[in-house]
Amino acid sequence: MFRRFERQSAPGILAAGSSAGVLCAGGGSRPRNARRALTLLELLIAVSIIGMVVGTLGAVARGVQEGYTYTEGHGTATQHARVVLERITATVREATMSPEFPGVLVVREDEGGWEFPDTLVVWHPDGAPADPEGLPQFDELVIYCPDRSLPNRLVEMTLPGDARTVPPPEDTAQWEAEIEAIKRGSRWRAVMLTDLLRTGRVGNGALGSRRGAAQFAVRLRPSQEEWQQFANGEIGWDELAWVQGIYGSQTGLRQVWVRIELQLVPGDRAAADTSGATIPVPALGSAALYYQLER
Repeated sequence: MFRRFERQSAPGILAAGSSAGVLCAGGGSRPRNARRALTLLELLIAVSIIGMVVGTLGAVARGVQEGYTYTEGHGTATQHARVVLERITATVREATMSPEFPGVLVVREDEGGWEFPDTLVVWHPDGAPADPEGLPQFDELVIYCPDRSLPNRLVEMTLPGDARTVPPPEDTAQWEAEIEAIKRGSRWRAVMLTDLLRTGRVGNGALGSRRGAAQFAVRLRPSQEEWQQFANGEIGWDELAWVQGIYGSQTGLRQVWVRIELQLVPGDRAAADTSGATIPVPALGSAALYYQLER
């Protein structure tokens, strides 16, 4: 009763469930998992993007490294400055004083028409001074200055065994000659406090010498000139510049104030030998000591 119908596939179209694929309009066929290849333009764009990403990452990494290096160098220079200032100020506060010597002295050096107050002399004996009411001996001194041969080094010098008496503080010419002889000689012992001292060239061209960036200053109240004027009867006792106005009829309080200025270069010794390569780290310190002057 029933007629059997068979479904015929149209020409060019495969029956459902066939694995032969789908015929293309042009008569060919392409597997389902086939991928279209990149064109040359697309490849160039991809390479350019990758290059920009790599370059950006490289710049970021270089910036991070430079920042770390600067921070580490700055921290090292700051630590050096702290240690140096603490050592110098502690020595100054422990200085010995007498009516003939105020405990500390700055010796200047002339070079190239410039004055360099870069040498600090402190009367700091190991034990009791040989003459507590007079002048110290050379072996009782502690000298702070840049190293003559390596000016990026700040050193602490002593002169063991030199029992000569030092010149009076007002004899600046003799002091300059003595300090020059000490620096050029070999009798001293030195302790390096830092090798990060900034250096600068004095003079023209390659003939100029390098000097370390260290400077000291000492202020007395009353000053040595005022005290000499009082001794000569030129000014009265009440006219002396007593610190904080502390004085009596027979004694008065004198202040010795020391200022310390250093410039340190972040980095190693090679960086310190080339001034201007980096921004220096300034180090400022001061110390004061007091003693009585008798009328």
